[in-house]
Amino acid sequence: MRKEMEELVGLDRERTMIGHINSILSWDQETFMPEAAVEERSDQLAFIEGLAHEKLTNPRIGELLFALGSTSKDRAGDPSLPPVERAYLRVLRREYDQETKLPASLVTEYAKAQSLSQAAWIEARKANDFKAFEPHLRSMIDFNRKIAACLDPARKPYDVLLDLYEPGTDEASIAAVFSELRAGLVALIERINGKPQIDDAVLRRRCRKETQEAAGSFLMDELAFDATRGRLDASAHPFTTTLGADDVRITTRYDEDFFPSNLFSVIHETGHALYELGIDTGKEFRNTALSQAVSMGIHESQSRFWENTVGRSGEFWKPRYARLKEILAPALDGVSFDDFRRAVNRVSPSLIRVEADEVTYCLHVILRFELEAALVNGKLDPAGLPAAWNDKMKSFLGVVPATDALGCMQDVHWATGLFGYFPSYALGTMYASQFTQAMKAGDPAAASALASGDCRKPLEWLRANIHRRGAEMFPPELCLEVTGAALTPRAFLAYLDRKYSEIYGL
Repeated sequence: MRKEMEELVGLDRERTMIGHINSILSWDQETFMPEAAVEERSDQLAFIEGLAHEKLTNPRIGELLFALGSTSKDRAGDPSLPPVERAYLRVLRREYDQETKLPASLVTEYAKAQSLSQAAWIEARKANDFKAFEPHLRSMIDFNRKIAACLDPARKPYDVLLDLYEPGTDEASIAAVFSELRAGLVALIERINGKPQIDDAVLRRRCRKETQEAAGSFLMDELAFDATRGRLDASAHPFTTTLGADDVRITTRYDEDFFPSNLFSVIHETGHALYELGIDTGKEFRNTALSQAVSMGIHESQSRFWENTVGRSGEFWKPRYARLKEILAPALDGVSFDDFRRAVNRVSPSLIRVEADEVTYCLHVILRFELEAALVNGKLDPAGLPAAWNDKMKSFLGVVPATDALGCMQDVHWATGLFGYFPSYALGTMYASQFTQAMKAGDPAAASALASGDCRKPLEWLRANIHRRGAEMFPPELCLEVTGAALTPRAFLAYLDRKYSEIYGL
């Protein structure tokens, strides 16, 4: 059995290497690639995706999985194998079964269409031209429906897509959790609206891009990001991507009239990178299916923890505020620590998801969840997206975007075919609060560190309990083991109530 396992890992690593090459090409397209190169780049990405598909659907992988006792009904394989090997087989069997259901032609055609769609989105967003983007949106929806039909024709397409990002979920289960979450958020927002509003004008002082770059580097260092294993660049939409076990890249974007957009996107993306860099399944399973994140929801729990639980706390900024003022000078001249803390925690309905406060943020996500479900399930035609978007923005947040660029075209996700991804942000937000609650209850040193603004101990706790394990467990299993309970919005809502009762004097 040892011989079969070693051969299987070797084949899997070849697939992972091709995936990292794909990430390099994608990262370059979003950062430094010249505009005229998009057509050839789309062909390159399609070719690489085809190779990755070919590697993962190699019949020999199926033979080796079977030899190790792993079947579609019993993915973990022979009970006599060590737990880590059984966890690996479960993950790889799931991926192998999924990939072998997809025709190679569909994989390569989809990859090329994704690249072209992303490039079209960038230009259409700049020009505020939804009509120019609409054909690409239709294409992404059609491809996702085809993929869902191949994977499980008996289920609703959107349920199949959700399971790709958050194993074990479906539209009904997420909608139930979101219903409780939305009710709690609306109630809190109503209480906040009854209080005097916080003035955050200081956050809109002019701040040069070069100054913001320095602040980003400072924050990454404070969060213990290893600069020898990654880098920060700029892109149209902030993202994190893994180019190798020791090469995790993050990007941000700069708005010289609203510097918090950069500050908190850097903290957010650094949270993603810390997770990727913290995965440690041992040399035996390095660069395999096991050495990846549990799910996108768990991934988002890490970015949301650092961005909000830590990054918007007074405890984090108090020992660092003097240095931040120096770096961003003169933007924060004359601004007290308490004024800054309150400003970055102002609660006010806004148009842009990535710049939303942590109370209204999840309403942006629930809105997108409902819209993309309707798009994929055929209840909403893509041509009607702008109007549907505006209607929901008015209903959920009481604001309506003046342009589609500030509305339904603000996010890159649908342009790259990521249907089923958006719920991860709200699921991750809830996971983050439950994990924080467990951290404080089970590790006094980590709890004390959080209270003093020290990031090292909390990171150690996350590495030990979540990061290092890779994809060893599915999300519900990990949540239950770490927190002792299934996912619920209650910890998050209780956290918000405590925090904003103090800030707004509720």
